[in-house]
Amino acid sequence: MALQFHLVQRKNLSKNVEVGKEKLYYAQTRATGTCSFDELCEIVAESSTASSGDVKVVIDRVIKFLLLFLARGEVVQCGELGTFQLLQTSSGSVTAEEFSSNMLYRARLRFRPGPKLRELILTAKSERFKLEESKPATPDGGSDRPEIE
Repeated sequence: MALQFHLVQRKNLSKNVEVGKEKLYYAQTRATGTCSFDELCEIVAESSTASSGDVKVVIDRVIKFLLLFLARGEVVQCGELGTFQLLQTSSGSVTAEEFSSNMLYRARLRFRPGPKLRELILTAKSERFKLEESKPATPDGGSDRPEIE
């Protein structure tokens, strides 16, 4: 299945923008739905000998220890899923004595996908999603949508 996108018009942030090109159209990906944590655990349980509760416990423990190792400054390798690392950079100072911890930027979580996820990224297909125009209101001022009871 292809990634869906629609076009949005945004301000052109390039320098020396030509007249008539102040705004450009850009692709914006649309999610086709959401897979909840419970649903994910159920699907994993159905394709293994573990119960849904077992899967939840394992994922909960993975997250707990992922946080522990990242907080210690370690890179955490999660097999084919990928690698997690906590990174932090700063603005620069002319001398080491002038450097202050106030110059540090907020920490970021870096995820490097494993081989199968990298392959998915490289082979992802896209298709344009046409947004439906909203329908005008009915003559009595209401909507033509069915009422939800």
